[in-house]
Amino acid sequence: MFQKLKLAFYRLATPLVIGWYWRGAKATGLSVRNETMAVKGGAIRLRIYIPQGTGLFPVLHFFHGGGWIFGDLETHDAVCRDLCVQGGRLVVAVDYRLAPEHPFPIPVEDCLASLAWIKDNAARLGGDADAIVICGDSAGGNLAAVAAQQARRLFPGMIKGQVLIYPVMDHCAYAQWESYQTHGGKQFGLSLKNMTELWAQYLQGSPLWSSGMTTHELATPLHMADFSGLPRTLVVLAEEDMLRDEGAEYARRLGGAGIPAQVRRYAGQQHGFVGLEPSAPYKKAIADIVEWLKAA
Repeated sequence: MFQKLKLAFYRLATPLVIGWYWRGAKATGLSVRNETMAVKGGAIRLRIYIPQGTGLFPVLHFFHGGGWIFGDLETHDAVCRDLCVQGGRLVVAVDYRLAPEHPFPIPVEDCLASLAWIKDNAARLGGDADAIVICGDSAGGNLAAVAAQQARRLFPGMIKGQVLIYPVMDHCAYAQWESYQTHGGKQFGLSLKNMTELWAQYLQGSPLWSSGMTTHELATPLHMADFSGLPRTLVVLAEEDMLRDEGAEYARRLGGAGIPAQVRRYAGQQHGFVGLEPSAPYKKAIADIVEWLKAA
């Protein structure tokens, strides 16, 4: 019961806290609309951010972070607005279902279904279905990386790029990255203890994850056997983040497979700095992402 109350509190409080930090600072000069999409067992929300001007606009598909258990369209509203306005892109944010009520692989399935929805609806919204980049932060970066890997088979040629912001790439209970030791303490934005608990809630009750497993292609994208055919990639890392090393390793393996992969590290920054508040490092990261998007 305590864990359920704690989770309910985080889900309620997080968007309120972030909204307070962003009061009066969110980008304007765009159109925002909400839609719903049918998924197996129900429906989920999407939020569409449309820049000024006339399309067809290139599309950025955004998956929010929150450890697979919290986060929503509100927690990342400011980020999506900035990417839309500064990037000149039609941004589609998906409110995928959350664990533990909807364990792995349901969030993955929702994100893959949202790709199909964009393919069918992009033109109606003013977006170019042939120019799609996916983006996500933290657990959303994990989902974005998994979606890009699976899209090679499900939607060949559809994904033209991926922006992975301090993504979860490996299961921390079965890996020994140096950054876990140096930046996994409670004084940082994400601790090793927190990440272990998040993984447990994401995987508990999953039909695809059983005792003794350490990896799965839909959960740990770092361990995908084949990196060929993946899109150009930008990996955004916080230097003081326990996920730093696995994100850097993912970029290295992409490069080894001949995939153009850039890494941007932000000194002095911790997990969550992209979007928590409109800080100078946040603004620099958004400017760097936009520069990368426009370089395609």
